[in-house]
Amino acid sequence: MAKEDIAPLRHNLALKQTFNQLVLDLNEVMEFSPFDLDLENRRLESLLDFVHRFQKYGSQETMELIEGRYQFPPIFPGISPENDWYRFELWLQGQPTRTNMIAQLPNGFVLKRPEELTEEAIGAALDDLIEVLSNLGYGVSLQEAIPPRLVYENLLEHLGEDFEFDPGGGWCYDGCGGYCPGCFQRPWCEVGSSSCWPEDEEAGKMHLIESLNRFVSPSPQSLEILQRFQAEEDARSAKYQEENPDSGFGESDFDEGWKAKLN
Repeated sequence: MAKEDIAPLRHNLALKQTFNQLVLDLNEVMEFSPFDLDLENRRLESLLDFVHRFQKYGSQETMELIEGRYQFPPIFPGISPENDWYRFELWLQGQPTRTNMIAQLPNGFVLKRPEELTEEAIGAALDDLIEVLSNLGYGVSLQEAIPPRLVYENLLEHLGEDFEFDPGGGWCYDGCGGYCPGCFQRPWCEVGSSSCWPEDEEAGKMHLIESLNRFVSPSPQSLEILQRFQAEEDARSAKYQEENPDSGFGESDFDEGWKAKLN
């Protein structure tokens, strides 16, 4: 390996060693790019410089007052100035910057496994869980009429997913990721049940994830219905674009671009 090729690696290791000596876990605030060490080194240098400057001044207010400008902690993911500063200071104190809802549940509250609950008991267990989450300042906003067992199963799965701390608190689970064919709410969702995706065309009917097979089954006519709804929506969007040429992308343009990225 040529000397010029190994130099970025050596610099990278030296930067990471400096953070280790500061007892700062980069995994909490860093987006690594091992296939582009020059980019990763620039990120590390920027973060290290910010840490040194912050430690010199002692606070965000003093740092901004003396330097005469608003400061943005160069951490990942960047969410908002307030949130980034909050997580940056947690990180400097050696505290985690992420958590999950299971870790927030009160002591003594037992999450029951879905397979252990009867159909009569699953609804009560779901109500209890939603109430506990509400008391913690977290909400659940899903489509109506979804079977309680399906909601409970998916909510339990989501509770274990990590998310970044927010200084304002609060969290609301709506279950929507923008990808209808992969969503457990699709049969009960107005958007999901009126938009046609390539997966539907391939399946010859509304595409549903496997876990929904216990609850619903798409009819042979579902593809035709989806195609009709989609054609009507595309026509409305095209008409709007024609009447408002300076409005930017219409909904159908966005949908088509989104679908293309998924394929």
